[in-house]
Amino acid sequence: MNARVTRVTAALQGWIAQRPGEAVLVAAAAVLAFAVAAWPSGRHTLADPRPLGPSAYASVDALAHSFATDTVWRAFDLRFPGATRQAADAAWAARQRGADDRDMMAAARQVQHGLVGIALATAPDPLLEQHAELTRRTLAIASEAGPLVCRAALDGSLDLAVLLPAPLVKADATFKVLLASTPARRGKPLSPGAVFRALQPVLLALTPAQVALLRSAGEVRASGGARCEAMGAFYGAVARLPAERRRLALRAALQR
Repeated sequence: MNARVTRVTAALQGWIAQRPGEAVLVAAAAVLAFAVAAWPSGRHTLADPRPLGPSAYASVDALAHSFATDTVWRAFDLRFPGATRQAADAAWAARQRGADDRDMMAAARQVQHGLVGIALATAPDPLLEQHAELTRRTLAIASEAGPLVCRAALDGSLDLAVLLPAPLVKADATFKVLLASTPARRGKPLSPGAVFRALQPVLLALTPAQVALLRSAGEVRASGGARCEAMGAFYGAVARLPAERRRLALRAALQR
């Protein structure tokens, strides 16, 4: 027991002795006194950062080299020069915060996830449809695995190889290479009125809570399960549309 606790305890014992019949008040005072006494003083120091564990990567350059040997990353590096270095920097920054190799790779995957979003903004219709179908199937499997897996699937940090069957993992990698390698679609984005008309039948198929989650995007902290359900319902509703309306809905959602 430190000196502060000793001093406060002694003062409290004297105060209690004068109020033998006020049990509830005495108990509350005792809890408060201990909390005050045990609260760290202004002289305390922060704990040392978590020590770094062993890693397969000796440096950020080793990480960048590793990414540069991957087919998908090479495709993104051609489309977005410096992409592999950006991913390596993100992974190494996570390493400096105490991350292990698994979390480092999650940070790199989030960089790739962001680049996928940029490429989708100018992708032709067939690639938008591939993306929608892959996302729908991935979220269906992630939903069964639990809310934490769902959250990782949505933010791009999930290692798909540990969740999806091998054919779907291969299909996702093939799609990403095509997405990064395909020239941007020419043409103007849809007007606000066209966006509203294209998305209206999809949103009418969702619950009000799901629509609210989709509209708020990252502004609302919802559970991974709720977000997965809303996004899965969205892509499910899109998949049920006739072909031309489906393409317009995907343009409206992904190419604004």
